[in-house]
Amino acid sequence: MTKFELFCVVFYVLDASYDENTNDSLRQFLSDANPFVFSDVGSADPAVYEEFCNVVDVDITISNSYELAKKYIDQLNDSVLTKAFGSISTDDWIKGVTEYLNSPHKK
Repeated sequence: MTKFELFCVVFYVLDASYDENTNDSLRQFLSDANPFVFSDVGSADPAVYEEFCNVVDVDITISNSYELAKKYIDQLNDSVLTKAFGSISTDDWIKGVTEYLNSPHKK
């Protein structure tokens, strides 16, 4: 799993949470983190993806991806983002990551 793939899954989880609980802080983060604005690998605000890459500095597997994503979210020190990310269980995370990796996606 690449850093960008993990970044996209984090984005999808937070975006799904936003659909159920709109919040200005979460909306702003999603706007800055959007990985689909440009055709290359990154985020709408390049600093967001760069920070993510600095935090996630190990090989990523499906089994460690949840903890790495949580590490990134936790270091943002934003209770709204932490709560939004906490809306997904580890089992649902693994299922979602597996489905994402097995479907066509931006790499």
